[in-house]
Amino acid sequence: MASTLLSPVVDYYNDEEDLDSVDDDDERSFRGRDSEEDTEDASETDLAKHDEDDYVEIKEQMYQDKLASLKRQLQQLQEGTLQEYQKRMKKLDQQYKERLRNTEQVERNYIKEKKAAVKEFDDKKVELKENLIAELEEKKKMIESEKLTMELTGGRRQK
Repeated sequence: MASTLLSPVVDYYNDEEDLDSVDDDDERSFRGRDSEEDTEDASETDLAKHDEDDYVEIKEQMYQDKLASLKRQLQQLQEGTLQEYQKRMKKLDQQYKERLRNTEQVERNYIKEKKAAVKEFDDKKVELKENLIAELEEKKKMIESEKLTMELTGGRRQK
């Protein structure tokens, strides 16, 4: 659409005959050979040129406005995308930190439980040894007592 609107302007500037005739008209008016016909042609040319200049200025202004609008839209889109990206990155970073804290907590709990299990094992081992020693000493005392009893009775059995 823009190319069809600009084409009369482009054609106007590309048409050498029109440019030559405008130059000729300007030269006549500068030389002082103004006639009524030359004056009419010159004012029609000036009006047409002025209208076309206005048209080109309006088109240029519309182009600049549209370009500025597109730039604003692009910037808003980029900012929105950047903001969305930053929100997602912040959320991911929070999730990462939370998982890291959880992992560290699990590791600390594991170490505590392992230490507690080792301590419990050692305590049970000591307790079991003490119980076994106590049982053996008790059995030893019983055997010695039975031995003494047997020696006193003379090896006879009691009924």
